[in-house]
Amino acid sequence: MNVEKYNGLLSDVEINGSIIFQGSLSFDGRLRNGEIVGEHLVIGPRAVIQGNINAASLVLHGTVTGDVSVSERCDIRATGNLTGNLVASRLAMEDGATLMGGVTIKRDAQALKPKPEPPKAK
Repeated sequence: MNVEKYNGLLSDVEINGSIIFQGSLSFDGRLRNGEIVGEHLVIGPRAVIQGNINAASLVLHGTVTGDVSVSERCDIRATGNLTGNLVASRLAMEDGATLMGGVTIKRDAQALKPKPEPPKAK
């Protein structure tokens, strides 16, 4: 991980809305009524997310209630708790991790990347 591009939000942060980021983000706060979209995401052990996640890679230590799409590797650690549907290219779960929802493993990472919406007719 390039330290110059590292961003972190601590446990005392509460966001009502969405986070869109580039590079790496470590989030250990609370998020509701939104989503997190970016590249390399680490959800800390005190984090509580009520919203969707779309990332290239995810390491989950905290709690997520929402759908998750990961184009590369999703790693749910022992303290991780995901309630929602997961789509990923690769999945690793430690003993003690919780996943309640549907799981789809897609080897084609390109299929998981968000597709731009076509322009709306006026």
